[in-house]
Amino acid sequence: MIKLFVESLGCPKNTVDTELMIGYLKYAANVKLTDDIKKADVILINTCGFITPAKEESVDEILNAVEIKKLYKDKKIIVSGCLYERYKEELKKELPEVDNFIGVYELETITQKVINKPFFHPYPHTLRQIITPAHIGYLKIAEGCSNGCSFCSIPLIKGGFKSRKEDDIVKEAEFLSKKGVKELYLIAQDTTAYMLEKGKKNSLVKLLEKLENIDGLEWIRIMYTYPTYITEELLDFIQSSNRVLKYIDVPLQHISDRVLKSMNRKYSKKEAVKLIEKLKRNGITVRSTFIVGYPNETREDFDELCDFLEEYELDWAGFFKYYSEENTPAFKLKDMDEKIKDERLNEIEAVQREIYEKKHKDLIGKEVELIIDGKSQEMPGFLEARMKRSAYEIDGIVFIPESEIKTGTIIKSKIKQSINTTDLIADAT
Repeated sequence: MIKLFVESLGCPKNTVDTELMIGYLKYAANVKLTDDIKKADVILINTCGFITPAKEESVDEILNAVEIKKLYKDKKIIVSGCLYERYKEELKKELPEVDNFIGVYELETITQKVINKPFFHPYPHTLRQIITPAHIGYLKIAEGCSNGCSFCSIPLIKGGFKSRKEDDIVKEAEFLSKKGVKELYLIAQDTTAYMLEKGKKNSLVKLLEKLENIDGLEWIRIMYTYPTYITEELLDFIQSSNRVLKYIDVPLQHISDRVLKSMNRKYSKKEAVKLIEKLKRNGITVRSTFIVGYPNETREDFDELCDFLEEYELDWAGFFKYYSEENTPAFKLKDMDEKIKDERLNEIEAVQREIYEKKHKDLIGKEVELIIDGKSQEMPGFLEARMKRSAYEIDGIVFIPESEIKTGTIIKSKIKQSINTTDLIADAT
C-alpha cells in the first residue's frame, strides 16, 4: 500500500486536477490518503504560479517537503501544476530533491512517475476522488485563456482558451451527481467564452440546459465570467432556471477607462456599469474582483473605483494588490511603491466593509434557503451553511446551532444577527 499526502494549492481549477491525479493513482495502485506528511510514502504538491504570494506559498510547501525527506529518505516528492509549468527548467535545477514533476497537461503521467505504470482509462473523469465536502463539486469546462489581459500570467502557463467537449462535461457532471454533489460550480479561466474559439455562440446556455436536467444537482453556480461575454440569452436562462443560481462571478478588475485600457480589458466603464445595472435589475447576486495599485493607476483612478463601489454596492468583492509578473505585457511598466498599494488596499476594503454591513442589516429577519457545509471549526457548537448568494470558501458563512442535519441538506432558516463583516447567524431549525 502507498500512503499519499496531498497539498493542493491555488484555485478550484487546481483542485479538480488534484482530484484527478489522486483518482488515477488509486485506480492504478493500492493508495491510501494520509494527513500526516511524515507517514507518507509519496508527497504530492499541486502548485499555483499565478502571482507572487501564490508562488511563494508553493515554494514554501515544496521546501517543507524537502526538509521532511531529509529525515525520511525513502519518501518520494512529486511537484505538479502551474508553478512547474511556468518555471520548468529553474525548478528542475534548483530542486534536485524532487523526484518527479508533472505539467498541467500531463496529469495522467502520475502513475508512471510514482509506480512506473502507464495510465489508461476510457473515462478518466469517473476516477476523480472528491477532496471538497461531498456535496460540492467543481466542473472544469475549459483550460487556458485568450483574453490577453496585460497583467495575467495564465496564457504563459496554460496557453490559449480550449473548450472541453460538451458530452464529456455532461458525463462528468452526471458522475459528480451520483457521487453526492448537490452544488455544482462551473469553472474555467473564462466560463462565458465556452466554445467561442470554435465560433459557437451561447454554448454555455446550451450546456446549462443539459446540466440542470441532471438528477441530484440542486444548485448550479457560474464562476469566472468575462463581462463582454455575458449575453442576454444567458441572463434569460438564469432567470427561468430552477437550478442555476442567480449569482454571477464577474471579475471587473477596475473601472477607470485609463486603467482598463492599459490592462487590455475589452470593455469600458460605461459598458461595465451597464452590465452591473442589468444584473442588479434581474436580481442577480454579483461577485467581482479588483486589482489596486496597477502601475499607471492614479489617485483619481483609484477614487473612481471607490466611488463606483459606493454607488453600485456589489454583493461581494475581492481586492488584490497588483503584482508585476515577468513576461506579461504589464511587466514593462514601472511598478508602484508597495506602501501606496497597501494603503489603497486597506482603504478600498474599508469601503466594501461598510457595504457588507448595510446588506447584513437588510438580511436580518429574512427567511432564506441554506445549504449545510458541515460542523464549524471556527465556532464550536455551530454548523456552517451558505445562502444562494454565497460561494463556498469565497463569500460569507451563515452559522446555525449544531444539530443532526446532514451535510449537503438544503433547509430554510431565518437570519438572526450579523457577527462580523461577512458572516451571519441564523435560527436553529
